[in-house]
Parts: sequence; C-alpha cells; structure tokens
Amino acid sequence: MTFNASDRIDAAPFPREGSFDQGKMVRLFPSANESRRRPEPARKSYWLAVASAEHVRIGRKHGFMQVNHGKRAPLMRIKPGDGIVYYSPSVKMGEKDGFQSFTAIGFVREGEPYLGEMGCGKAYRKDVDWLDAPEQPLRPLLGWLDFTQDKNWGYKLRFGLVEFEQSDFEFLEEILMSELEVVKQRRLQA
Repeated sequence: MTFNASDRIDAAPFPREGSFDQGKMVRLFPSANESRRRPEPARKSYWLAVASAEHVRIGRKHGFMQVNHGKRAPLMRIKPGDGIVYYSPSVKMGEKDGFQSFTAIGFVREGEPYLGEMGCGKAYRKDVDWLDAPEQPLRPLLGWLDFTQDKNWGYKLRFGLVEFEQSDFEFLEEILMSELEVVKQRRLQA
C-alpha cells in the first residue's frame, strides 16, 4: 500500500510525516506484500541403494549405511527422515551368484555423513533406523514395482544410489513387514 506524502496536517495517517519529502511515494506497511505463510516442510525423498548383502548386513547390525564404496557426495543428497531401501545383486561383492534381493529398509537419522573404519580404510556413513524386516527376493516383485517397469531398470542401479517413488518404497515396506501373498491380494482388491 502506498500513499503520497502531503504537507497537509489533517492528511497525516502516520506520526513522522515531517520526515518525508512532499510528493514522495511512501510505503506504510513494507511487509504487506510479503507472504506470511509458514515455510513448507522439507520434502521427504526415497532412495534405493545398491550393495552386496554381506555389506548391508554389517550396516544393519551397526545402524549405518554407506554407498559407492564409502564416498561422501552421494550421502549428502540424503536428508534426515528420508526412506532408504537396499538392493543386493549378490551376497558377496564382485560375485555373480544371482542373489538379487532387497536386504534392508529404514529411515535416515539426523546428522551429517561421518567417517567410519572399514577393513581396508575409512568410509563415509550415515546413521539409519533399520526396520526389523527379512530379506525379500526381487523376482516375485518385478511386475509390482514402478521402477522395474522399464525392461532396462537394472541399468540405473549401476550408480549405487538412485531416488525412487514413494509408492515403491511404501510397497516394499509393506512387503518386507508382512507376507508377500497377503499384500498382493490386498493390493488387487484396492
């Protein structure tokens, strides 16, 4: 809201009229056009990380995650409260044993990435509250997950950490916390 300052005494809607130049535009309420809405909460993201089952099991046991051989940069993308699911193509790193299972699901805790000791040096980690869920083979879920609809879905996983849909995360959480066939029936009826 703006008014022209005036030299008329009876037209003074504000107390310090004498401090304004005649004819100058004056903003009575400088913050009138600023939004008073609360800031929107940070959007939660959902991530699919890739590591051997052996490595994921160590992280679950000790309450942490690490990706891409302990690099810090990918972990900086993950925020507190984000959901994380691990997919393990093999039991041991470098083997082609056809394991192909989801091996962990949880939520990232507060805190920045930190250096942790590994057998061959140090690696960056983030703390995670892992859910008590069994490992689940991927094959029975192929037609049920959005990220596997593309025939080359596995190609994306070579990066070690990819963002994926909330619907896939919630479906995996439901599957890992109950029986697969019960969940499939419930989803078909919905």
